[in-house]
Amino acid sequence: MLRSKIRNSRLSLLFMLLLGLAFPAGLICADDASDVTSARELASSSYYQIDANRFDQAQLTQALVKLGQAAKLNPDEPFVYLAASLANLVAGYRIGDWYELNSFDAGTLEKSLPLAEKSVELGPTVSQGYAQLGRLHILRKDFANAERNISKAKELDPSNFYPWYFEGIYYEKLRDIASANKAFDEAEVRATRSDQRTNVNRHRSRVASIAHDPVQQEQLLLKNISLNPKDGRLYSEYARFLMCKGGYEESIVQWEKTLTLMPTWSYAQTNLTSARRLAAIEREKRTSC
Repeated sequence: MLRSKIRNSRLSLLFMLLLGLAFPAGLICADDASDVTSARELASSSYYQIDANRFDQAQLTQALVKLGQAAKLNPDEPFVYLAASLANLVAGYRIGDWYELNSFDAGTLEKSLPLAEKSVELGPTVSQGYAQLGRLHILRKDFANAERNISKAKELDPSNFYPWYFEGIYYEKLRDIASANKAFDEAEVRATRSDQRTNVNRHRSRVASIAHDPVQQEQLLLKNISLNPKDGRLYSEYARFLMCKGGYEESIVQWEKTLTLMPTWSYAQTNLTSARRLAAIEREKRTSC
């Protein structure tokens, strides 16, 4: 179901990208200052709405409507290209780590990167443009450019959550535990939305895994569930952790909770079947001793 939602959103996202091509920067000018202001408000709202609701088709549709309106008002608005870049990532996402290229359809990065670059060209003082570029360079494993763009984003707006968050992921990928945790500390104090805090905890959990600290990892997974008890994906993350630790019986409970909230998610269905099979094998081993 999760993947289906993403696939179903692709036509809408493609429409948005085509809309961007229909209003190439520089060929149409905003009529007045109010258009420029309105375009920035609409496009930036679209960007953050997409970021916060990657799996919610209704929210994505609303965001794309805003983006279309912004493009008509001012096609030179940097956030129009930023939102297009992020929307393309959402359209190309399959499953897995959002900061690993194999989690996306082929060609996704190649479409998103020039849109982010155009955003920086149009808005060289907009912090978020450099943050988005940093994110995409992490995907490319181009860590030198990732660091450069993230640093520029922090310089332009030290209060911006995203460069600190992406810096934490940058260090996570380099397996620099201390630096990653320090960056996530900075991101956490700048978080303004529940999903941002959830994502920080999600990556802190991965850093704990790198540090071979299963106690901390489990605490963070449970913290996310307590913050977002209606998000089935968080139960699935805890279930996977339990399975990796051999807790098959306990993982069954978490997979069942996942499917209560997301009943058609094939990924959870498959893993629940595996957990039940492995739990049965473990029970058989115990009774045969």
